[in-house]
Amino acid sequence: MEKKTLVYYTLLKTLAAGVAILFASLAPTFGAFVHPGIYYSASDLAFMRQKLAAKAEPWYSAWPLSKPGPGAKEKARTPKPMVDWDAGPDLYMSGDPVWAHREALQWALTGNPENAATAIKILNAWSSTMKTIVTHKMPQEKLGCGLNAHHFANAAELLCYGGPGGKSSGWAKEDIQRFKEMLGMFYKVIEGFQSHFNGNWDAAMMNSMACMGVFLDDQAMFDRAVTHYVVGEPSNGGLTNYIYPSGQCQESWRDMGHVQWGLGSFVALCEVAWKQGIDLYGKADNRLMVGLEYSAKFNLGEAVPFEPKGDFHVTGPCKPGQFAPIWEAAYQHYVYRKGLEMPYTKRIIFGTNLKISGAKDVGPYRPEAAMKGGISWGTFTMFKGEEDPQAVKRSIK
Repeated sequence: MEKKTLVYYTLLKTLAAGVAILFASLAPTFGAFVHPGIYYSASDLAFMRQKLAAKAEPWYSAWPLSKPGPGAKEKARTPKPMVDWDAGPDLYMSGDPVWAHREALQWALTGNPENAATAIKILNAWSSTMKTIVTHKMPQEKLGCGLNAHHFANAAELLCYGGPGGKSSGWAKEDIQRFKEMLGMFYKVIEGFQSHFNGNWDAAMMNSMACMGVFLDDQAMFDRAVTHYVVGEPSNGGLTNYIYPSGQCQESWRDMGHVQWGLGSFVALCEVAWKQGIDLYGKADNRLMVGLEYSAKFNLGEAVPFEPKGDFHVTGPCKPGQFAPIWEAAYQHYVYRKGLEMPYTKRIIFGTNLKISGAKDVGPYRPEAAMKGGISWGTFTMFKGEEDPQAVKRSIK
């Protein structure tokens, strides 16, 4: 080999080695995603099946909340997809995402093919019909995607990976592919977040982004959600922008509905990450737990410190007294997995005289119902009691 040619060859070989090292450093070092692994792992589903079979409490009594009603109208659920989905008049997609999630969970636990068929019908109806997502000057479509895509992704994850005994749901490959393309439409809407809006928006988008990332086996999508949670963007995106060191939330001046909406989406995101071996719950010295306890304490009617922030120089937090179904998963993690204390959250979960969001009268908090922007049916799906924490496989700084 001539000297000049040898020099070029050596340079090319060095360059190729450098590129290989670069790509190796960018690639995930912790292996493929775990399936099922969004809100429910295989062990979670086995636990729920066991509790149902034993008619054990409080799970057995909570079970009806995750089932459709007994009437013919409910059994004959007809999806309401749109060619051009407009989140302005239909923020929750006519309730179809939650319904599909519920039916898929039913199938994963019982193997009843009717439940799988209903979930598949809903997912196929939307993926075969929706062609565009209507955009707004105030981008309601971003909030809508954040509130709905996580339910769709969980339904799909259960249908593909959650069957009892490895049972197939019967969802056709071409329909699965079309559904994945629809999730891609959602991602294009939310990938830029909306961090200068109230933080519950980004919280919902991060959660749905992580859920979709797991189902799609899209590492970049999943990592974008996780990074945004940890690092955040001004002014209200991410954990430490939304929850201050005292536990006060960015929306504590506003109303407890939006505060719990944001916190509930954060809890859901952390649970998704936990299923994949990442501990987001503990970031910033358990800042999420601090925020939950601050909000629980205030919502129970007790005094909390309050510091005016940003453009909202108000004298104190909003009105207390109404509770959204967001608390079970966080309590399970921090108290039963980690051995920490959440006294105010405990008072909510075991409370018997509380005003639950959407209820006409006061009553017991348990069992948790559905939550548009977070984990649903938490008493049934999340509560376990004493639980050994899984090994954390991924370190996120």
